[in-house]
Amino acid sequence: MKSKSVSFKIAVLFLTFTAVFTLFRSSMSGIFSLFYAKNGIPTANISSIKSFQNIGIMLGLLPAGYLGDRIGRLKVLALSSIIIASSFLILILFRNFLFFSLAELLYGIGLALNSGTLIAYITDLQEQNHIFPNSKLMGTQVIILNLTTLIGGNIDTELFAITDTAPVWFALIGLGLYPAFIFVMIKFLSFSDNQAAHKRKNNSIKNIASFFKKNKFLDIVVAKRWI
Repeated sequence: MKSKSVSFKIAVLFLTFTAVFTLFRSSMSGIFSLFYAKNGIPTANISSIKSFQNIGIMLGLLPAGYLGDRIGRLKVLALSSIIIASSFLILILFRNFLFFSLAELLYGIGLALNSGTLIAYITDLQEQNHIFPNSKLMGTQVIILNLTTLIGGNIDTELFAITDTAPVWFALIGLGLYPAFIFVMIKFLSFSDNQAAHKRKNNSIKNIASFFKKNKFLDIVVAKRWI
């Protein structure tokens, strides 16, 4: 019964994180080109700006796994949303080719840091609680992804009709608050970051080292070697 309860909470966490992040991210993805065109960027230059997103994805994929292991996967998820939010802030503050390209670069890095990190965290939780991966859960995630992308696309279209910065602000505020949402959900469901396990391991190593030092273990070994 306990296993089913934990499995349900993991599923809720996984699908909720997926839905919230995708909703706010997708609310801008469909209007980037329209936004650039409305701000005086020639059509030929829009493709050049968009290419920086691919560069950002390549740059972001390299440290994503390493950072997840070192600082914790949830921190990487929070970092990814902050980076994407900062890219949207650049779109609002600076309206030229250079800064639009920088915004696309940061957007790509943020997407790469998020890609696979949530699934890796969920896999960690399942392993810690001895729960087998559920194919139905992954299928449901795909449905959530498509549904929230559709909703986000409709939202950005309606907001863009009001003003070109309205969807940018919507995505910026949503992703800016995403780290706080992660913290609240984790506390509510009584989970922790995968980094907590690493810290316990490090503490164990420190305790062992302290034990050896306290009992002069190394001094004894060295002394016997020279006898």
